[in-house]
Amino acid sequence: MLTKGIIQETLSKVVLAVAGFILNMVLARMLGPADYGVVGIVLSIMFVFELFITNGLRQAVSKILSSEQVNTRKLWQKSLIIQMAFSLVLILLGLALLNPVAKWLNIEAYKNMLYLVLAITPLKGLFFLRLGFLNGQFNFKKHALANSLYSIFRLFLVLILLYLTKNGILAVLGGTFLAFFLAIWFTGIEWTNPDSTETVATKYLLGLTWGALAFYLLVNVFTNIDVILLRGLGSTEETIGYYKASANIGSLLYFLFISVTQVSFPLLSKLYIQEHWAEMKRVVNTLFLSISYATALAFVFTFFFSELIVKVLFGIKFLPAAGVTPWYGLSIGLLSILIMLGNMMITFEYKKTYLFYLLGTLIIYLALFVVLFNKTGMYTPPIALTAVAAISIILFVLLINRSYHRVFDINNLLKNTGWLIVMSACALLLNHYLSTVINQLFSGILIFSAFALISYFSIRQVREAVQHSAAILMGRNVR
Repeated sequence: MLTKGIIQETLSKVVLAVAGFILNMVLARMLGPADYGVVGIVLSIMFVFELFITNGLRQAVSKILSSEQVNTRKLWQKSLIIQMAFSLVLILLGLALLNPVAKWLNIEAYKNMLYLVLAITPLKGLFFLRLGFLNGQFNFKKHALANSLYSIFRLFLVLILLYLTKNGILAVLGGTFLAFFLAIWFTGIEWTNPDSTETVATKYLLGLTWGALAFYLLVNVFTNIDVILLRGLGSTEETIGYYKASANIGSLLYFLFISVTQVSFPLLSKLYIQEHWAEMKRVVNTLFLSISYATALAFVFTFFFSELIVKVLFGIKFLPAAGVTPWYGLSIGLLSILIMLGNMMITFEYKKTYLFYLLGTLIIYLALFVVLFNKTGMYTPPIALTAVAAISIILFVLLINRSYHRVFDINNLLKNTGWLIVMSACALLLNHYLSTVINQLFSGILIFSAFALISYFSIRQVREAVQHSAAILMGRNVR
């Protein structure tokens, strides 16, 4: 069930990634680095609102539905009231902060467009709440379909509005609003357990919501505040445009890993309630190593070919930030492991002190950002995020192992991740030498292929996970 759900959700993220890539390529080529950078700034503001409205309650209802036999309709009514109340608070807060934010980011000329961000907020909140119900009911097929349709609707609607208005910001925000409105109709929820007398107390629901919301707010700030910080510290619109183009390539990894974390969340809740610790250990260690393996592959691949990828997808004008891509991909991979660990904390209803540790790493991230910015420029976000994510992963693994049956095989994880790090370093050094002897592209292909094969065959859990996924794709029955 887990592997099949991951495959379905990954396919929907492929649709999202392809649609997003096409859209970003068109926007970048039509608008140029400066105007594309302004679109990136406005979208970053929208993502800040998204942090509050797409997380928290979504994870809370998913956990409840996957582990308790509750009346789905009654839970929906209660959660809908909470989500809409929260949306209203965000809109009022946005109206109060609109002017100072626009002034700080030097985008006052586009201030009126930001009202569309506020209009999108409740619609997005409704869409993601319904996705939370589908996820909790293990309805991964419908969950994936709704996400895919949203991506397709958004692509075509934005392109149509861009053609009609010649305004990148209006096209992106207007297309996003209409896409959410249409996609909601494909998120039908199954109303289960109508005779159930088991109720969910509002206090308990809010408790789960605030814990999950606080975690996802802290985690997602790392990836959604980068553009705002770059702009606030003095980066030009062109620099933002370069960075966004390169980061869009690295973010493909995020689309893959978010599928894993979304699908695994209700399963982890179910295993925890049923106290299946042996299966829990197998699942979480496999997920940890699989994400680490994919991250290493992405880092080596983009290190070798990022210039070629940027040139083909976005054009030669965006080459200045090609070097950002591998480091951005590495930071996203580590952040995805951190999200998986946070999901475990939420599932286990671990005491909320771990949020203070995460807040501490966020403060370290902001401090590193400010300190490093003058020296590392647009490389600052992935460098700072890589450092603090690695610290948080170590801390969270130790916290979980201390309290929950030592579910992580630390010796095995250290051995395999260490092996991936050593092989990655060797691959980069070997390519640096070999590219002076033979064609650089051929050298990259040769060394990356060797790296992928050696790492695959030398890590048993990764090999088993890939074989399991392949068996499902080919229609075989697997346990």
